[in-house]
Amino acid sequence: MKLVLVLFALLLSFLSLAQLTERELQEVRVRDSLRNNAEKVQTLRRSTLVEMQGEDVGQVLQKFAGVAIRSYGGLGGLKTISVRSLGSNHSSIVIDGFTLVNNQTGQINLGQLQTESLESLQLITGAQKNYLVPTSAQVAGSSLLMETFEGSFSTDKHHVRFSSKMGSFGQYDNYLSYKYGRNRMFVSVFGKYRIANGDYPFEIRNGSMVYTGIRTNNFYQDLMAGANVGFKSKKGSVFNFAYRKDFVDQELPGAVILYAQNQFQTLKTENDRLQGSYLKHFSRWSIRAFSSFSQLKMNYLDSSYLNEAGFLQSNYVNSIGQLGVNSRFRLKERLYLFAGLEQQFSMLVSTVSGIDHAKRAHTFGVMGFSYYSNNFTITSQLSGQSIRDINANISRSPINKLNPFVQLESKELGKKSKFQFTFFYRNSFRMPSFSELYYNSIGNDDLKPERANQFSFGKTLSIRNAKSQFVNRTNVYYNQVQDKIVAIPTKNLFVWSMQNVGIVRIIGVEESAEWCYTFSPKWSTCLVMNYTFQQASDFTSSNSPTFKHQIAYVPKHSGNFDLTIKRKNTGLRISNFASSLRYSLNENIPANVVDAYWLLDGAVFSKLPIRQHDVRLQFTVKNCLNSSYAVVRSYVMPGRSFLISLNYAFK
Repeated sequence: MKLVLVLFALLLSFLSLAQLTERELQEVRVRDSLRNNAEKVQTLRRSTLVEMQGEDVGQVLQKFAGVAIRSYGGLGGLKTISVRSLGSNHSSIVIDGFTLVNNQTGQINLGQLQTESLESLQLITGAQKNYLVPTSAQVAGSSLLMETFEGSFSTDKHHVRFSSKMGSFGQYDNYLSYKYGRNRMFVSVFGKYRIANGDYPFEIRNGSMVYTGIRTNNFYQDLMAGANVGFKSKKGSVFNFAYRKDFVDQELPGAVILYAQNQFQTLKTENDRLQGSYLKHFSRWSIRAFSSFSQLKMNYLDSSYLNEAGFLQSNYVNSIGQLGVNSRFRLKERLYLFAGLEQQFSMLVSTVSGIDHAKRAHTFGVMGFSYYSNNFTITSQLSGQSIRDINANISRSPINKLNPFVQLESKELGKKSKFQFTFFYRNSFRMPSFSELYYNSIGNDDLKPERANQFSFGKTLSIRNAKSQFVNRTNVYYNQVQDKIVAIPTKNLFVWSMQNVGIVRIIGVEESAEWCYTFSPKWSTCLVMNYTFQQASDFTSSNSPTFKHQIAYVPKHSGNFDLTIKRKNTGLRISNFASSLRYSLNENIPANVVDAYWLLDGAVFSKLPIRQHDVRLQFTVKNCLNSSYAVVRSYVMPGRSFLISLNYAFK
């Protein structure tokens, strides 16, 4: 690790002394822009996001092949991502160039990330095309990159966006954003408020019996607000500063168990985030420096807890600081070097015994190159991570890891029909969270990091003409996970222990296709499909009852089918999502089966362009067939519901 950091420092020194010439400005054409990468990776643009009317990022990510979302409820319910059967801790979430970090739980709740402000959303599993993103994102097993309206420059002097939604189960959702931009600067402010009582009807099958009821203890409300400032100097330097405040007040519905319906748990969270960045493009190299600080406060209350006090209350304050720098340099006409360094420091203060004053210093470093020949592009990097945990009661040895990555990408073959092939190998690992290490009666301070080796081969086909465009992506991959972190029952079903267990081998296939056709100036249609096959098997021991069984909550088959038909600015959208059965535990027996499900959504919309005013109305029926289903066992999801939405934009 020390060697990596020394080499990185030498590289930065070399960059600072490099002689630059004006004619080498073509370095900026190296396809670093996310928009130029859209055909090669899975991407959702604003136009599609508006049509989907997703209530949060977790909901819209189901449209990506290879992605499984574990959802514990409807609006505001915990949603976490699994990419290619790897846990959510292997995925990095980056918004406007800043990584979101939560070392307390180790995962980001996608149910609390809004979609109204998103300009684009991309899933990166291979090489990063934008090497100025934080080093932690370049090192991660996969990255989810999001660009927002508030955090970007605009050519318009005044720009307003407003969204209002009203739906079933007492849902009201309002978002307002204003951005002022002129010449080389912009200022934006935004606010959002959501509320829902969440008491939706459900039915659940237990053997031959079907039980119906109302989902209770499911109230949810959140308030988000923030401001962004950006400006460009006359010499081309770009500065960005942002502040965001989030407040969430929610009840926590538990598993629907027929003999235990009493749930009285609540959770209040408050998050403050301040961040800033500096970006500069020179003729042969680019550099980006950034820093951020966030503080997440959580208050958990169980008013029915059986103890002397008659309740259980736990408070947490998780403070996280980040500081990093990334650079890219054009050494020769076809050879580019990149490097990055990032430091994260986290501290958790809690009233919970054993977890109090947990601290973590996490250093990321990366060095690599990209070489562009006439026939292929090769990208390789070596990253290093150094982690030191400090706890008031437990002493842990530092952990140092090296993570190699290499990708080979062919040039685009063909003229009208363009093919491209990609192969990559990536090594990644994830650290146990503070809760997994130190939480009372659950934590295991001897946990090892979870390691993964990923191999992937993919093909991209694109066909374009005057009336139609077609993009097809196919990926075949193999992952092997070692020291997988799992929860194991000990004394009884209510006391669990965190342990490193076994080896998991994952074989997968991703298939996605997008086809759009314009029949006439008035009529057009778009069809989007994806399918995912994942065989994630436990190869820990041939003597184990779970040997070669599918690991918990990974469906073998899942897919999506969306059809949109438009006449001028009015259209119809039909959306389908299906998942095969899963197992709630690693033992694949009938008692552990979580049933398959199929969801059908329908929407009609109309867009009213009035000069500079863009007004859009949409009526959506979700789960049209009123399917009874659960993504996580006993956490029933909403049945049929409706959503009326109004979107307004002015520029």
